[in-house]
Amino acid sequence: MTTAPAPLSSRARALGLLPLALWAAWAWAWASGIWHADLAAIWFAGHLHATGADDLIYAAPDLFFGGTPPAWAPLQESLGADAQNIAFPYIYPPLWAGIVAPFAETLSPRGYFRLVLAVHIAMLAGSVLMAERLARPGWMPPLVFIGWSVAGLSLTTVGDTLLLLNQPSITVAFLTLAALSLIEARPRLAGLALAGAAAIKITPIAFAALFVQARRPAALLPFALGLGALAMASVALMGWPLHRAFLEQLARAGETSVLIKVNPSLRVLARAAADGLGLAPMQILLEDRAGATVLVAMPAWPGRLAAGLALALGVPALALAARRHGRAARTLTALGLALGIFLFGPLSWLHYLLIPMLLLPALGATLGPRPTGAVMLAALAVHSRDLMALYGRGAEGSLAHGAVVCGFWLLVLGATLVALSRCPRD
Repeated sequence: MTTAPAPLSSRARALGLLPLALWAAWAWAWASGIWHADLAAIWFAGHLHATGADDLIYAAPDLFFGGTPPAWAPLQESLGADAQNIAFPYIYPPLWAGIVAPFAETLSPRGYFRLVLAVHIAMLAGSVLMAERLARPGWMPPLVFIGWSVAGLSLTTVGDTLLLLNQPSITVAFLTLAALSLIEARPRLAGLALAGAAAIKITPIAFAALFVQARRPAALLPFALGLGALAMASVALMGWPLHRAFLEQLARAGETSVLIKVNPSLRVLARAAADGLGLAPMQILLEDRAGATVLVAMPAWPGRLAAGLALALGVPALALAARRHGRAARTLTALGLALGIFLFGPLSWLHYLLIPMLLLPALGATLGPRPTGAVMLAALAVHSRDLMALYGRGAEGSLAHGAVVCGFWLLVLGATLVALSRCPRD
């Protein structure tokens, strides 16, 4: 069952845009007054570059995830921001601090937040429309797909986290979906889109495998050249010392992990399991008074375990995908890659689930309506706000939530491989 969806009429397309427009209006009203801690890091970095304080761009708390870098406190105070208006450490390549610098000179943090929020809401709506063309199975009406996407964005903790943080993962997902959408008709442009995504966060490099699967080698050269050009521009404009500081920042971030509900991480779960079995005690470095956030030391072995599992699953999965090249197979491969990044990466923030949530209906291309519908409803339930609240605060609540979320998406990864195996071979 791999029937492609029929092209939409102009009336159906207009009807599909209406719920998206209503969601966009709601999202703006809900999030436009929020202080976005992740985005604040980028504004602070841009402001510091604009004022010649490059040595402070990659400042961080002792435990990295401990809140606003102490070196940024004078700037935070000068803005009139209270202790609740924190700014997380900057962990992006130096180029983006340079690009944001002119905006940070002319806009206040909240003005910058609202500008980016408007762009991100438009990108989220565009991502839904691209996903509809990529992942909607032939049996699913367009309005059902749009309704599902709007429900995921407005009713789940994934959507909440996207709007609360308002961070560049939205741009990364948009560019990645654009690359997937353009593979057939505009492979060179697809390569450039993916290069832009990978220049913000390195993980989209994995999606270059789709260019090989789609037999579009023409996308690989623009991807490599685009990524290389952005890297060289970054070094030329910002200097090598800042890039060395960036690499040191990445290393610092890897030394600890966050035991919190918005980071349902397999690595943290493995750490807790080893502690429970008496194999390796889990060292808690910091716990806030409310018990909502716990920082734990992260040794090398959970990362090696995650890498081994990713390799053990990824090699046969990519071999399976290499023999299947249709639209459904490509979308299922993209779903599998996105899930692999979320499950086996160093951090598993809920906002990394944007692409998996939007592409989840692609399972219906070969699994059929009932199993796919059940998985879609289960995704809404697993990520419901009410269910998250039931787990309670503290490490135990975060671990229980993480186990349910990771267990669910591991099952979805298995279903994705089954669905991919049912796609026609060449």
